[in-house]
Amino acid sequence: MSTVFTAVAARVLEAPSPAPTGVGPGGIDWSRIHPDPSAVPRPELFYTFMNGLLYLGAFAAGGALMAGLIAFGVGPLFGAHIVSDRGRSMMWKGVLIGFGVGSFTAIMAFLLVKV
Repeated sequence: MSTVFTAVAARVLEAPSPAPTGVGPGGIDWSRIHPDPSAVPRPELFYTFMNGLLYLGAFAAGGALMAGLIAFGVGPLFGAHIVSDRGRSMMWKGVLIGFGVGSFTAIMAFLLVKV
């Protein structure tokens, strides 16, 4: 069994027979790879869609913050301390998601800048 496994592994791991051409000694030339906004079909539709998702995410995070704030404030009035604790955790999650959604455009702009 081990000899068969060794033979199969040697066949799978051997170098390809026709050597790849056009690739330098270090592999891929990463300096030639960069985003090309002109290659995207209808980029204004893409940016409109992304802005819509951004606003949906911001409104969802704001809604989670407000729902958590209401649950945190109303829970102790009715003796529902579990609801109050969950409201507090919902507020933190809403704030963190809001920061994540708000910083997404800055992160993407940083990643897509040509060097």
